[in-house]
Amino acid sequence: LRSKTVDLVYQELWGLVLGYNLVRREASQAAVSHQRAPNEISFKYACQFIASQLKVMAKALSPGNTPKRLAQLRGDLTMLFKENRPRPSRPRAVKISKTRYPINRNAAPLK
Repeated sequence: LRSKTVDLVYQELWGLVLGYNLVRREASQAAVSHQRAPNEISFKYACQFIASQLKVMAKALSPGNTPKRLAQLRGDLTMLFKENRPRPSRPRAVKISKTRYPINRNAAPLK
């Protein structure tokens, strides 16, 4: 945190919490408007995309177009949906590390 006083630290933390919730809300509303689950959208990329779009919106001359721009923002978030990848066919396993020293595989585990 960059702030030096307690009050400014609280103010900075509240700003971070508000920004985080704003990104979550916009991403979840975009997902619901496209009949998708909110957890199917990448938070990291949504945060980057929304931050860049808000910088563009801040330079806009007409604040009356903000609702239309937010609707367009939610529509543009469709490219950030994560694709459902199938699970691997092989089960997960712990690989044995390669070592130069002989290992007794039948030894009892340490407690």
